[in-house]
Amino acid sequence: MSDRVFLDTNVLVYAIESAGPDPAKFAAALALAKRAGVCLSVQVLGEFYRAVTSPRRRVPLTHGEALAWVQLWKRHDVRSITLPHVDLAFELVDRFRLSYFDALIVAAARLAECATLYSEDLNDGQDYGGVNVVNPFRS
Repeated sequence: MSDRVFLDTNVLVYAIESAGPDPAKFAAALALAKRAGVCLSVQVLGEFYRAVTSPRRRVPLTHGEALAWVQLWKRHDVRSITLPHVDLAFELVDRFRLSYFDALIVAAARLAECATLYSEDLNDGQDYGGVNVVNPFRS
């Protein structure tokens, strides 16, 4: 594995919430989003767009605002989802009892050779077959 890290969708969402309800989460997420060696997947970009434009959000972003953020995130190493990702995700679903979409993020991190996946949605400290999850927002 390399020194690259993989960011889950929630990290990107918190990284844009400078006026959000949790300044500590914003600061931690922004620091991660600015670091070198960040990997994402096209799934994460799609989930980010959906999350920040959702009408359930207190102040949803417009399409243009969300697109501008996606363009910024695309400066990182963004990985496509391929058939090997799908196959590995199904293995991870079976082995770790993850949801398919969480497993697909873990699979993307593993196939990108990222040893660390930053996420608040997965089990902090869990090793998913060579990918260690770290919750950057834990207290």
